[in-house]
This record gives sequence, structure tokens and C-alpha cells, in this order.
Amino acid sequence: MPEPNHIVIIGGTACGPKAAARARRCDPHAEITIIEQGPNLSTATCGLPYYISGVIKDKGPMVARPPEHFRDVLGMTVLIGTRATAIDRKKRTVTVTDLKTKQDSSIAYDKLVLATGSAPVRPGWAGSDLKGIFTLSDLPDASAIKKYAAGLANKEAVIVGAGLIGLEMAEALAALGLKVTVLEALGWALPQLLDEEMAASLAKHLASKGVILRCGERVNGFSGDKAGRVASVITGGGEAKAGLVLLSLGVRPEVGLVREAGLKIGALGGIAVNEHLQTSDPAIYAGGDGVEVTNIITRKPMLAPMGSTANKHGRIIGSNVTGGRLTFPGVLGTAICKLFDYNAGRTGLSAAQAQAAGYETITALVPAPEHASYYPGAREIVVKLVAEKSSGKILGGQVVGTGEAAKRIDVLAAALSSGATIDSLADLDLAYAPPFNSAMDPLHNAANVIRNKRAGLARTLTMAEVKARLDRGDDFILLDVRSAPEWKKERIKAEQVRFLPLTELRQRYNELPRDAEIVIYCHTSVRAYQAQRLLDGEGFGNVRFMEGSLSVWPYETESG
Repeated sequence: MPEPNHIVIIGGTACGPKAAARARRCDPHAEITIIEQGPNLSTATCGLPYYISGVIKDKGPMVARPPEHFRDVLGMTVLIGTRATAIDRKKRTVTVTDLKTKQDSSIAYDKLVLATGSAPVRPGWAGSDLKGIFTLSDLPDASAIKKYAAGLANKEAVIVGAGLIGLEMAEALAALGLKVTVLEALGWALPQLLDEEMAASLAKHLASKGVILRCGERVNGFSGDKAGRVASVITGGGEAKAGLVLLSLGVRPEVGLVREAGLKIGALGGIAVNEHLQTSDPAIYAGGDGVEVTNIITRKPMLAPMGSTANKHGRIIGSNVTGGRLTFPGVLGTAICKLFDYNAGRTGLSAAQAQAAGYETITALVPAPEHASYYPGAREIVVKLVAEKSSGKILGGQVVGTGEAAKRIDVLAAALSSGATIDSLADLDLAYAPPFNSAMDPLHNAANVIRNKRAGLARTLTMAEVKARLDRGDDFILLDVRSAPEWKKERIKAEQVRFLPLTELRQRYNELPRDAEIVIYCHTSVRAYQAQRLLDGEGFGNVRFMEGSLSVWPYETESG
């Protein structure tokens, strides 16, 4: 019988255990050792905010597979509470330290897997060693936050960073009865995921839930009380009182062990791997949060610290260390989160990212009900679609709102993976029945808006452009073409606003000056576009509509 394949895996959570389980299925006789320095091997860390909030009552199910499963069922050597401290590539050995006994030992490998993951960014701000300042990366962190929050006298919490985890934790801490303030150094929430106008409606929803969002505000440090506990966060704009602080500033790849072993590190600080997830040493593979991956659209490297990516990596690596030649094509940066009653997701490039990558873009912003409006319970979503102007190739999309966002993001991710264009998306045969969708899905509508723009039929301004013109006092007409009850309930407050319902526009268009610049709005832009085309047909030469209209307007309105 041939000598068994010796496979050593460093790291747990997602990629490491997945690689181990796949390797065992591919090679029943391999000798597999998995090394993890923490107390748990295979955990569902993406669920930590929901454990803290109490949605997940018991942390037991958060342990996806106990160490005993890998040892007894899969026949592996499992070293928990053990740290890998060195890799000797010539001898093909890994030096490990038992963190309890402090004893060192050496393990030989034929194939080595690095699933070393990432660590939360924790800047060395003044006062950062005060009690009550946390990061969140594992179950012990979650338990510590939950325990500390329960004993707080000061029920104010500050989250530094409005990324995915930061905003999910805003909901979690609010559920614990804390008053939550989120500080974000950049201009809007989820700045790496959403364009500004998509984040604006999200900010309104957070405010409605009592979460204070302070953007464009950088942290300088922390002040504490006499007991050494954090009392406030000091920023360039003042301070925010806090009995608990969560630092949610993203993660960095853990590459210390990798660098010491002389393996190649990419330009972004992650482990450099090829399409087979091999490092610069062909006997060593790497995956998960610690590696750089290829962006499918730009073909440039990026960091993609997502549990979904780590699991895909694990399966590919488990196949390849046992003789396979599977490849990983890259990622689209797909992500989604639930924030109170709101959903926010994206895939591909945002408009800002596409422009930074050198694309000339064309976009559509479409508010729409999640399913047929006449079927009870329809909630609204807003779709933003980004395409290359010249070719119509889809570059990315975002969906926010209280309605069903995930399936639209998934459709877009599939479309992007196949190199779809606006035309093919507009004709995509999606499932339709009134409880599930409208006859034309919001994605169809967004694709058709871009087709109308490319054909010269639709001409638009963004809500930010309209607001800037109002603030400057520009001379134009902001024409509201909704019904009288809608006008009375809510309208934009500005001298430039005029009300003329679409139902009367065909008979009364001569009341509008033909030489005026006219910008039209309604509730979702459907009627505004109809009005633009009507006025175009009557010879008006400078007519556009506000894309998204009142559905995406985040600024002050009036009623009555």
C-alpha cells in the first residue's frame, strides 16, 4: 500500500474545516491534521450579531461541527488550543506550540493548507486599552460583549465604522436596550458597498429606529472614568458618550507566519495565490480571508473576507491537495445584510468603483414594489444598476429597501458571472406570479431605463443634483406630476416647485413656459418619465426627470 498523503491544515472557522472535510471525502486514507489556536474549530462567525441580539438564543448551534466530529467521524488529528509558529519549507514541517502546556512539536506535511484568516483592525488610538472597547471576530468576543452590555449603567454604545458588521451590530446592541451611535469616517454608511444615494435611504431607516449615524467624523481617541472604563469617544467633531464601544473598522489578513516562511504576499497585504489556490510554494495552498482573490470584472486583485468565499476556497483546496486541479474564478464582491426592517445588498462594482476602474458608466435608479402592487403586503425596494455606456455590459447592481432584495442580488450575480448585457437582462425569463413578483421585475425595469437612456428617450438628474440646484437657487421648474392627495400628504419644499398632475398635463401643458428648464418628479419616476416624453412631443426643449423621485429623496419635505 502506498505511503498516505500527509495533509496539514492551519486554521479553523470556515476554510480550514471545509478543506479538511473535502480532503477526507476525496482521499479516505490521507493522514490529515488540523491546527486551531482557539477553543473552537468550526464556527458560524457570520451569525455572531444575531447571537448577541438574542435572535439566536444559544451559542451551541453556532459551533457548526465540534472537534470530535473531525476526530472520530472523519478520522483526523485535531489540535485545538495549538498555535502554528513556524513553517520549514525545505523540510516540509510545521512547528506548533500547545498553548496550555507551552510544549513545542513538529508535524511533517506533503501538502500544507493555510487558512489563517484575518484579524480585526484595532488602531492605537489614545485610550484604546480602556475596558469596554471591543472588536468582534469569534464566539468568545460575542460572549464578552453580551456580558458587558448586560452590566452597563451607561446604556450608550458607540460603533466605530458603518460597514457590514458595524451596522448589523447597531441592530444587535439596540435589541439589548442600548442607545446606539455609529461613527463613520467616510461620507455615508456602507461606503464600500453602496453608492451615496442608495445609502441615503438606509440612513433614514436607521434614524427611524433610533440609531444616530454620524458620517465624515474621524475618531481621535477615547476617554475613560476612574475605574478605567470607556466613557466617551473623542472625534474631530467633538465626542460621543459611550459605556461600550465596538471597533468595526474591517479586517487585515493574518500573514505573519506566511511572511516568515518566505511566501509571496500580494500588493494588498494578502497571501498571493494562483487560480488553483496555490501559494508561491506549490506544496502550500491558502484560502479564506487571508488571501487575495481576483475581481471577476476588473481582473485585479482584491480582498474578499466573506464566509461564502472561504467555504468555496476550502472545497477547492480539499480537492486539489488530494490530486485535483479545480480552479477558483474570483469574486464579484457580492454582499447583503439585514438592518432592522431594511435589506441592503450589492454585487459587482458600484458606480464610483466602476468609474475608478476606467469605465464610462450609465446607471438606472428604480424604486418598485417587491411583487405585484395589487397583491397585499408589497414592500418597496430600490434597484441601482450600473453598466458600461458603450457596450451595455452590466458592471454591478445594488438593492436596498424593506422588500425582497436577496433574489435580485443573486440574479444580478449570476448575470454578471455570465457577462450579461442590459439587453439580455431586460429579456431574462424570471419567475412571475403576483405573490412573488410583478410581471416586469424591478431588474427588468432598471435594464429598460438604461436602454431608454442609451436610446436618448430618457434624460435624468439625480436627487443630489436637484438638491444642489435648489440650494443654489437656480432658475428652473421642479414639476410635481402626482395626484392632489399625494401632493397634500408630502412634497418637496422649494420655490421652484410647481404642481400639475399628469392626468391634466396633456390639456394644460401650455401653462408651462417653453423656454424654461423643467425637471419632473413623482413617486417612483414612472409618471415623471411619461411626463417628460409628453412634453418632448409638444416641443419643450429642456426637460428631464429626477431619477427615483420622491421614493429616494432623503431631504426635507413638507405636507398640508
